[in-house]
Amino acid sequence: MTKIRLENVSYAYGKGDPVVKDVSLNLTGGNFYGIVGPNGAGKSTLLKLLDRYLVPQTGSVFLNGQNLNSYTLRELAKEVALIPQTAHYFPFTVQEVVQLGRTPFGSRFQPPTTEDLAIVDSSMEATDIKHLANRLISDLSGGERQRVTIARAFAQQTQVLLLDEPTTHLDLEHQIRTCQLLQAKAKEGVLCVAVLHDLNLVANYCDYVFVLNHGELVQEGTPSEVFTPALIEEIYHVTVPALVHPKTGRPVIVP
Repeated sequence: MTKIRLENVSYAYGKGDPVVKDVSLNLTGGNFYGIVGPNGAGKSTLLKLLDRYLVPQTGSVFLNGQNLNSYTLRELAKEVALIPQTAHYFPFTVQEVVQLGRTPFGSRFQPPTTEDLAIVDSSMEATDIKHLANRLISDLSGGERQRVTIARAFAQQTQVLLLDEPTTHLDLEHQIRTCQLLQAKAKEGVLCVAVLHDLNLVANYCDYVFVLNHGELVQEGTPSEVFTPALIEEIYHVTVPALVHPKTGRPVIVP
């Protein structure tokens, strides 16, 4: 089972104060983790540290017991897929963009194999973009482009999925569908970690939650353990009643 461990990790941009401060985490495949916190809490930075997009200035990150720094970029791309908060696109078709997810598994000038094309097709179908396969990504809406980015990550078929606000620009149906897809990936053994601002999505779909504030890990646990009225008021300065969903028993956050 895939495991990621952070040991006393800190990171600062330039000469500023650390935006991630002495954070230690243990993550295991088969779980869908949510990272929450107010703006500027260090959530996106923490996600980038898990992918070695950023390198800790103090502390260490381990993937399956091996320091992340010891992996080559190609090796890491076979293990970890990162969906950034803002993606940049070449003027490719949707299918060509999703096909980029297969890059770590072939040589530079090798055409996609039959297996690659089947994986790309399956990823597009799962994210409801197969009908857009031949459209230029520049011609799509923000929500459609977001689903293309998710499909590209799925096409990598990694054991770790890191997603920074994956439901941005998505309508309600595709927000729910994306979270359900991540739940399904976790049940298959994939380690899924998502930064999310919608606390109700986290409460309803995530197995475990990490709460950041001012770069520090201030709380962790199941949604029921974490999303208490006291914590919501402390972190978000909003008063909420203690409510639970009548069918799932999970917390519901309503001001």
